[in-house]
Amino acid sequence: MALAMAACGRGDEPSTKDRPGTAASAATSTASAVEREPVRNLTPNDLLAQGTPTIVVGTLGDDAADRAIVAQARLLLELFAGATIVPDTSIDVAAGPSGWPPNPILYGGAHMNAVVAALGDALPLHVDAARIVVGGETYAGVGDRVIAVVPAATNHPAFLLYAGTGTPGVVEINSIRHGAEPLLIADVHGRLQTGTWVRGADGKVSAKLAAPARRIAWRSVERAVAGGTIPVAFPEQLAAAADEAAVVDAVARGITRAVERLKVAAPPTTTVYVYPDRNSKETLTGDKGDGHAVASGAALHVIRFDPRPGGALERLVTHEATHAITLQQWGPAGSSLLGEGIAVWSSGQYGGTPLADWQRKLGERPAVATLLPVKVFRSKPEAETYPLGGLLVTVAVEQVGLDNVRDHLFGATSATWADACKAAGTTAEALDAALAARR
Repeated sequence: MALAMAACGRGDEPSTKDRPGTAASAATSTASAVEREPVRNLTPNDLLAQGTPTIVVGTLGDDAADRAIVAQARLLLELFAGATIVPDTSIDVAAGPSGWPPNPILYGGAHMNAVVAALGDALPLHVDAARIVVGGETYAGVGDRVIAVVPAATNHPAFLLYAGTGTPGVVEINSIRHGAEPLLIADVHGRLQTGTWVRGADGKVSAKLAAPARRIAWRSVERAVAGGTIPVAFPEQLAAAADEAAVVDAVARGITRAVERLKVAAPPTTTVYVYPDRNSKETLTGDKGDGHAVASGAALHVIRFDPRPGGALERLVTHEATHAITLQQWGPAGSSLLGEGIAVWSSGQYGGTPLADWQRKLGERPAVATLLPVKVFRSKPEAETYPLGGLLVTVAVEQVGLDNVRDHLFGATSATWADACKAAGTTAEALDAALAARR
């Protein structure tokens, strides 16, 4: 409405925006000066080094999407003392940079975050549920994501943007290795392309993209699994191995076990990419682990292990499929301890050792609440925290049942753990005691 009124003059009288010395002409002059300056290519590391960030979460989604964005933002919140989370509605976009908080980090594309939507074409990139458009390229894959420090302009300060296709498009986005580049595009296989910002002769900022990372063609075999259809993908350049059918069977059994353990009707449609060896997986995804899930992109990545019934491949697929199912059907985990714990519990083992053996091998068992912050969890060896998480889920399911684990404990953080335990029908002390007694 304000824009419409400003455009209306009286007869042939020039608009105030054209008069020398007015605020409008000063703003135009400032804009012209900015548009002649080189772009300052800040990286996420640069922006975070400037001071305590303010995390701005999108609120344009439904309740589930908004909760998922907040859950992801909380993981970042734990890393910065004094950081705060605010809704996108707290920013006055019309006020320009003065309407923004310091060192802003925005979560969500234009379909999720009202600030990103309001800035619209003023930004040098576009992200919505269907695509990312930047540097003259369009990325429209499921699970495509962008992490970028958008350069400052006359109407906004520099800000870090986490956004992606799908809804909400930012779940697990912090797990992508980043920080040193002003612009990073990722797909379901990992880091895809980096870039920098440049200013054109017209004064507009656009992205200059580097060469994309290597990607290969895949051939897939579809299998009906537990009420759903699962594509199992193999590198197209490799001939089918003699035991390929056994590998597909192992994947199917692994997903079936996850569905049964979690008591869900059917798994989400998820492509399982099978790599012939660790080097191939690391080269193509940047992750050298046995397996990992990109649940937001409906993808599992696993190394081809022993496909026999009950073998390593089956158990690995159960673990990773659990991550995909819980994210899609339960929502994000509130902590790595519960997120990894439910996957270890579901597969019944960690590192090839059954949980029954781990409960005898594990030593110190600190209070659960002390292990919930992601920084604490990741600072300890996996061989301690992963099986401990699996045992925690085991005793929790015994005490309060799987439904209460799902509804109350799974999404809890260190700040909400005590209340979540009470809501589930137990106490934090009772779970700590049960975990300590599990020998």
